[in-house]
Amino acid sequence: MYFLRSILLRETQGIDIYSQLILLLVETVLVLVPGMILYKKNKITIKKLLYIYLMVVYLGIMLSITIFRRPVGSRAGIVNLYINLGFGLRGNTPSLVGASFSVLNILLFVPWGMIIYQFIQKRRRLTGVLKTTLIGTLTSVGIECLQLITGTGMFELTDMVTNTAGAFIGAVFISILLKNKLGGDN
Repeated sequence: MYFLRSILLRETQGIDIYSQLILLLVETVLVLVPGMILYKKNKITIKKLLYIYLMVVYLGIMLSITIFRRPVGSRAGIVNLYINLGFGLRGNTPSLVGASFSVLNILLFVPWGMIIYQFIQKRRRLTGVLKTTLIGTLTSVGIECLQLITGTGMFELTDMVTNTAGAFIGAVFISILLKNKLGGDN
């Protein structure tokens, strides 16, 4: 338990509640004010507006964890193009730290997959899961590129694989949950 706590403390170091509240306030104004205007003009439903708001808020959380918490240039130019999930695959030595980071990256993107799946238009569950997974991949690539450009993190292929897996798991989970709740294909 101490090990997990120390990793979580390390990965949230630099995030403060005041910055998060300001970010939330900015996100709220940027999304809900124009959204309510569009709602009043019958251009968007409240449900769609709430999904957009959830996406923007969660994207802000992901960026806070991956980019905003570190000083610009603190990790400049670090690129890792190998995959190390920490589980000893492909001859790598199993690593509790590596496996923990892999699990945390997956967990970071599970809610993203759940939110995106519900937002996108889909006729079939499989199509929705595939689209969500693709959006999760593109989001991860975007974050990794931002980390490289700003020097606030390492560009890691492992992160892209685990983040994509998290988005996929989130999409599958919510598709099953909605199917069982609605009693059929959504």
